[in-house]
Amino acid sequence: MANEPAPHELDARPQGRREWSGWLRSIALPLGLVVVIVGGLLYYEGRHETALDDGYGTVDLPANRNTTGQPPSAEVGRAAPDFILQTIDGSSLRLSDLAGQPLLVNFWATWCGPCRAEMPELVLAHLEHKDKGFMVLAVNQREANARVEPFVNEFTLPFPVLMDRRGDVGSTWRVGGPIQGLPATYFIDRTGVVRKVIPGALSTRTLQEGLDLILGAPN
Repeated sequence: MANEPAPHELDARPQGRREWSGWLRSIALPLGLVVVIVGGLLYYEGRHETALDDGYGTVDLPANRNTTGQPPSAEVGRAAPDFILQTIDGSSLRLSDLAGQPLLVNFWATWCGPCRAEMPELVLAHLEHKDKGFMVLAVNQREANARVEPFVNEFTLPFPVLMDRRGDVGSTWRVGGPIQGLPATYFIDRTGVVRKVIPGALSTRTLQEGLDLILGAPN
């Protein structure tokens, strides 16, 4: 018939399909393999970090550590919510075990510019007042050790660095601030009561105001 393709066109079509199919396989197979490998690594890392974090997070504050008669809350005048977190060096720390010490609890992350900017002042405050029992607790939010360790080494942090990998403690403390809630700083007196809350970056003035509130004798 007049509309039938020439024999050479029929021969070319299967060959073209074979060439196109072969090209797709050469791209798709390696790409698929990469996706599988990356997905497996992410799954393993997530399982590994979760396993490390099992048993850590917000815990009930013992009744004999609550001097306010009200439920714990990260608000001025209330007992600070208790938690147990793993430190970056693998030990454990419970907040209520530090009763009797004035504390500064700072929530932060390595990607947070204001967190980086205020960290040297926190180091100086810790070193200047540690003889009074004062301690800074740096609570990292949802990052792996591999990201946090270079930051800790860069600033030679002399205080405990705690890993809130799931963000459970940050959620309980209702962390708030201008950049996804970070930084956020809580000043806690020797009785375990929150005396000042600074959402966002600290200034020299607000840091000193908070220290003045917690470094004296219990009320």
